Amino acid sequence: MKFNHNRLKAERIARGFTVQEMGEVIGVSKGTYSKKENGKLPIHVDEFSLITSKFGMRHEDIVIFFTLNVAGMETSEKVYA
Repeated sequence: MKFNHNRLKAERIARGFTVQEMGEVIGVSKGTYSKKENGKLPIHVDEFSLITSKFGMRHEDIVIFFTLNVAGMETSEKVYA
């Protein structure tokens, strides 16, 4: 699974939050949050939980931030008819 940073940014913008506000939510500066949102720094699980809580998201809905990395998966040799 791969984290979709573009989706994180899109959700923040759609919900009307600034980079500054989101930085305050996770306890980092505006610049640090921006780097996390753009994939230059990792987003830790506890930070991600705070972000999705601020967005008002249910735990079941956080899958929108992840994509399946099919290219990196092994393929099966079985052929189904």
